[in-house]
Amino acid sequence: MTKGRPPARWAFGYGAGDPGAPPPHLPPVDVVEHAHGWRLVFEIPGTEPDTVRVDVAGRVVAVRGERRPTERTHGTFLCVERASGPFERLVELPDELDPDGAAASYADGLLTLEIPRRPAIRHRTIPIRPARSGEKK
Repeated sequence: MTKGRPPARWAFGYGAGDPGAPPPHLPPVDVVEHAHGWRLVFEIPGTEPDTVRVDVAGRVVAVRGERRPTERTHGTFLCVERASGPFERLVELPDELDPDGAAASYADGLLTLEIPRRPAIRHRTIPIRPARSGEKK
């Protein structure tokens, strides 16, 4: 350590036990509502698509995966801010989702989900017709 220089954890913040530290790895997400459903864009750079799982149930979208750690073969790291390890992000949307119509794509570290709304339950009035004579009641 150089004289007069603070330890790395103070220079960069979020030292061990720092109550202001972010969760270990909570991928940021943008949620956009449009006429037919939602677009969710998760930022998960450095994650292989085959290590990510997306589940839709009711109104909740769950994204789970794992980011592999940075290789530490050359030099001494003074700061490591890019999280690695398993992650999970749950997003609750305001309406029921249609999982059968959902689609996912991954490019440039962004996981994009297009999830339609579940079709609304149609209201229908059923007319009652009088029984004809001779029909069983």
